[in-house]
Amino acid sequence: MIRKVIYILIFVCFFCVAKAQNLDNFGITFSGGYGWVAPINDFVKGINPDNTKINSIANFDIRLTKEVDGSKDWHYLYNGFYYGAGVFHGRFNYSKQIGNPFALYGLVGFNVWHTKSFSLKVEMALGFSGIWQVYDNEHRYNVAVSTPIESYIHGDVEGYFSLNPHWQINLGAKFIHFSNGNMRQPNKGINILTPSLGFTYIPKQLQHLDRKTARKVLEDKDAFRPYWQSQYNIYFAQKRVYVFYQQPDKNNIMQEDTARGVYPIFGLQARFLRKFAINHAFGIGTDLSYNNSIGKNKKTYYYPNNYKDDLSSYQHLTFSAFASYEYNIHRLSIMLEPGVYIYRYKDSYLPQVFERINLRYQFNRGIFLQLGIRAYDFRKADYIEWGIGYQIKHRK
Repeated sequence: MIRKVIYILIFVCFFCVAKAQNLDNFGITFSGGYGWVAPINDFVKGINPDNTKINSIANFDIRLTKEVDGSKDWHYLYNGFYYGAGVFHGRFNYSKQIGNPFALYGLVGFNVWHTKSFSLKVEMALGFSGIWQVYDNEHRYNVAVSTPIESYIHGDVEGYFSLNPHWQINLGAKFIHFSNGNMRQPNKGINILTPSLGFTYIPKQLQHLDRKTARKVLEDKDAFRPYWQSQYNIYFAQKRVYVFYQQPDKNNIMQEDTARGVYPIFGLQARFLRKFAINHAFGIGTDLSYNNSIGKNKKTYYYPNNYKDDLSSYQHLTFSAFASYEYNIHRLSIMLEPGVYIYRYKDSYLPQVFERINLRYQFNRGIFLQLGIRAYDFRKADYIEWGIGYQIKHRK
């Protein structure tokens, strides 16, 4: 009943949004698929009460999108850029101890190539998912999901075939990832690869950007000259530490349990970037942080009783350098930043190399907000960073 109410509310919201906007270049897409669940942890491999592998998922989604119409110069820089929101629901072949996910997300996409009757699109989405059975004493096999709200990420490549000015058939492939950014453990995450088949309804005929106009705008933009820019920001995060330990009960029999703690992290970042094209910048940066979770993940007997943090303040510090690539979509930026720790406490959990993905939104007068996820080993999330900063353009 709750799910039906949620779906009805979503349809109402979509309808209201569509009615409140100019319907030019709007589209509503319905698609579904039957996908493969990657065996990335013991739970999905079959370590569960029924020894059943979680290896497939039936799924569908609904997306409301709007393609830019050329009313602003920056529309011509992204080859048919579109944005929107969507709803996802999936049903695993085995849902005991995990449930069946539901997600809400925002998306951006690009027309990689299009003709009168065909468009090839690449799409990226980020959102939140719920309706999980999370890890607890009752669902102790579920090491894949440990929080009721998980992040939802997907990447999508689809071809759209026009039947007439108002209807399209779409066929593609989608990668989906669920995780909580290491906000709580155990949380091994879930990866899905699924084909998608669906159709799109367009209330008013799509008006793709005119190529001659686009060429003229881009020629005018040739007046762009590369320049340097610097960015300075502060950030904070929380790191959850999850440790197994053993402790004797009143009969002196060793019992296993877990200890959890939440520890603050805050830091300063500086970047120096070369804006070498309208949409692209590349440079280097440094990061100084205080990570209070360092030293809190030791596995010991009697963890709650005899554990003591003997580290000094400077041993909680980290100092790192990183390369930074930034891709701009008007005021929004996507940043990819591989880095290396120059200093970290030698017995900390941190490896030498890390990776970070940031989303940055630029306001007027140089102020920006930043959201990033720091990871290592190209698969394990460390923590989520929230930051605010200031950008300076260095022009001659």
